[in-house]
Amino acid sequence: MHRSIRRTGKALAVVVLLTGMATACSGSPAASKAPRPRKATGSAVAPTAQPASRSGRERLDEEARDLLGGTDPLASDEDFVLSGSLAIPGQDLDETVEPGTALRVEVACAGEGTVTFTAVSGTARKAERVDCTQPMTNRFRFTTAGPGLAIQADSPEAERVGTAYVVRRVT
Repeated sequence: MHRSIRRTGKALAVVVLLTGMATACSGSPAASKAPRPRKATGSAVAPTAQPASRSGRERLDEEARDLLGGTDPLASDEDFVLSGSLAIPGQDLDETVEPGTALRVEVACAGEGTVTFTAVSGTARKAERVDCTQPMTNRFRFTTAGPGLAIQADSPEAERVGTAYVVRRVT
């Protein structure tokens, strides 16, 4: 009799254990009634110290594009070379631009901070630092020294800025 009680006790323990695990994993009402720890709230971290969400960066990029009057050129714009928004740090390349091409580069940023835009081609390099708190477009001329063109952007406040640029040939 002692052996049968022992076997019954082991079997009962296994059934209780399996039932408890199944209830915990199934998301049943019994499991959902358990108290959940609360997230600590406080003002230890300022909202601006948190990185911008993807949608926040997209919004800032859109604000920067609006400063340029839109970076999507018309299909008939023969002077158009390159446009877009850049991640920080980031770079866009156009390998079709020939050496000696005169270009007009327009850059803008939105948000809190500064962005340094740099045009690079061969040995030619031109950098323009832009204050993102000032709602304006910066323009500069650039002549390629080698084949291709790179537009780069960098900022110490990468999480808080959006960028936009457009490059056109000077005719």
